[in-house]
Amino acid sequence: MLRLGVGERGVSEILAVAEHTAGLCALAESLRLPVDLPDPIEPSGPYAVRPVAPAQLEGEAATAMAEIKDWARDGLGVDHVPLLWRSLAHLPRLMASTWRKERLVMSAGRLDEAAKACVAFAVASFKQSPYMTAYTTARLRRSQGLDDKAMVELAGSVMHYVSFNTISHGMLLEPAATEMRASDFVDS
Repeated sequence: MLRLGVGERGVSEILAVAEHTAGLCALAESLRLPVDLPDPIEPSGPYAVRPVAPAQLEGEAATAMAEIKDWARDGLGVDHVPLLWRSLAHLPRLMASTWRKERLVMSAGRLDEAAKACVAFAVASFKQSPYMTAYTTARLRRSQGLDDKAMVELAGSVMHYVSFNTISHGMLLEPAATEMRASDFVDS
């Protein structure tokens, strides 16, 4: 990652996106969230968590939910609050703090939003999370304008590096350079 020329801060941002997206994948899977993008649906079945209606929220949680709805319209191209956020609203402080983390981690920094959205898609794909893969795909298509060809190119690069990871792990290969630092490549 250091060879990307993003320095230690950029590497930290990549790791933050990966950690945040992996956590959202685990959440979506543990709540068994059906994919509600592009169309809103309500979960059903004995294991489903019923989402909270935005009108039931107050204070900081209501403010966060309104921000999420506005962002979803622009960032995902949907006119509803995604199920992930409505389900988290059972614990309003958790939903609001997770939304703040989403905005912090996914906003432009050393890396732009497009790069971070691609990292999020890669993590969601690797984690095999139908919900988060659909969510990150909608984000990339809407906010970054990725078409089918670009999505296949991105998915192909994920597939390629998942394969490399599997092979290197299976062969117990050690990294070639263990003493690399960001300063070896660029000024931080």
